[in-house]
This record gives sequence, C-alpha cells and structure tokens, in this order.
Amino acid sequence: MDSRGVQLVEIVAKIADLAIRRACNLSYDVSALPPSLRSAALEIIERVASQLVVHDGDTLRCKLCGRGPFTRKGLYLHIRRVHLDQVYEITRRELEDYIWRLRNL
Repeated sequence: MDSRGVQLVEIVAKIADLAIRRACNLSYDVSALPPSLRSAALEIIERVASQLVVHDGDTLRCKLCGRGPFTRKGLYLHIRRVHLDQVYEITRRELEDYIWRLRNL
C-alpha cells in the first residue's frame, strides 16, 4: 500500500473513532485532523454517528446489533470491540460519498 493509501486508512480510523464517540454522547475533538478535512469530517461524523446508536428515552442501544441498554462508555466500548470493522466500512463509504458529491456538483 502506498503512502496515500496509508493516510486514507489513518483518516478513516480517526473519523470512525470520533463518530463512535459522537454517537455515544462522549466528548470528541477534530483538532487532530488536518485543518483542510475538519468541516468534511464533521459532516461525515454526524452521518456515521446517526447509524450507530438508538436513543430510547434514557437508554442507549446499539443500532448495529440491537444490544443494550448501555451506559455511554459501555456503548462506546461495545461498538469499538464488536463492530469496529463495520464502523470503518461505514465511514469509508461516507467519505467516498462525500468526495463523489464534491466532484459531481
């Protein structure tokens, strides 16, 4: 894999982790991302986060498998441990969709 491929994998991994944190209502900060990607990352984070968690009143459930209820931290750990590959795939797709929209406007 060339350096651009490695950078893409790193960016997807960072955005995926931020999306998981956002979905679980944990604090997150996009300042670790390159400034040129921050606005795009915020949009992608919101789109990915909306696909991960179901908020049933006071409880949090995993939207990917239906398990729960979880605490915020417990849900974060569950998604990281059980569904990380799925979240990477969702994030990669959302990033590709974002890039496609930019190129085809």
